[in-house]
Amino acid sequence: MKQSHQISLIATLVATLTACSALQPANVAPMAVYRLDAVVPGSSPAPVTATASILVGNIRAAAGFDTSRMLFMRQPYQIEEFQQSQWQKPPAAMLMPLVATTLESSGIFKVVLQAPSAVLTTYRLDLEILSLQQDFSSTPSSIQFKLRAHLSDRQNQQIIAWREFSASTATASEDAYGGVVASNQAVAQVLQQLRVFCVEQITQTTQARKKQP
Repeated sequence: MKQSHQISLIATLVATLTACSALQPANVAPMAVYRLDAVVPGSSPAPVTATASILVGNIRAAAGFDTSRMLFMRQPYQIEEFQQSQWQKPPAAMLMPLVATTLESSGIFKVVLQAPSAVLTTYRLDLEILSLQQDFSSTPSSIQFKLRAHLSDRQNQQIIAWREFSASTATASEDAYGGVVASNQAVAQVLQQLRVFCVEQITQTTQARKKQP
């Protein structure tokens, strides 16, 4: 009878410990959070005579890329997500201030505004992220970043020009952090291309206006 009582007690203890362990949180690694903080080298302060202003419109992202999840691919057409790594915000949101800073450094704008803004500027720049993903189909892996830009003249409501920019940057390590470093490098390259594009197009537009009677 005593032995039976001991067996029953052990069984109860095991059941209790099992129930308690089931209530404990799983031993899951914390989510790693990263940001885009690319810096475009070189800057030219706007001269006192600068009069042009520009609004950076809300930056869109193509379907599937409007997320804070970090994306990668191992084979064509299949997009996957890192399970323990993500962006601080969706890349489109993090890109907005970087674009504004890049345009300010161009030296041709008196004012650079970010949407939403009711102020009427001379120009408007609309952007769309077409892709931002880590490609593991080759070694080393690489970051593929593509951005589409539309530059508009707000005075006559016409698109001056549009262009697609892209950068492919190899990673230093085959993990999410390697992708983050390469992403910032790729974004910096595209921002440099974007700055040159805006300067060229607006300079041409300004010169054409001066030639008008």
